[in-house]
Amino acid sequence: MKMIRMFALPALAVLLMACSAHPGAGNWVATGEQHSDFIKEFSKLQVTFEGRTNIFGQKEASQNSGDSTNEAIRRCFWRGMDAQTIVMTCVQAADTEIEESFQLRVDGDSGFAELIKDGVVVGRFERQKI
Repeated sequence: MKMIRMFALPALAVLLMACSAHPGAGNWVATGEQHSDFIKEFSKLQVTFEGRTNIFGQKEASQNSGDSTNEAIRRCFWRGMDAQTIVMTCVQAADTEIEESFQLRVDGDSGFAELIKDGVVVGRFERQKI
């Protein structure tokens, strides 16, 4: 019986560590930085603990500049790649036949995250303050 208790505690600790939230989970808003490689339509990311991500876009120019839309323009599933990066497989809301892959790499020191597509940074985001 003591032998079981001796192995049960370390096993339980490992299981609990595996269930901790990834630093990529949360709400992210675009920093507003300009760069030629950035996908300018992306304004906000909602990365849930359950492995889903919604990417929101900008409203059309005729509807006030800078405001994000209420509906996601990309819907994604994500998985952890390493301690700071998640990999997302996404479909466009307008055409679910179009599949895209992204990575979100979080810099824990600065509080910023980079959205990466095909090895190129296509957006920079900061964690939304609630």
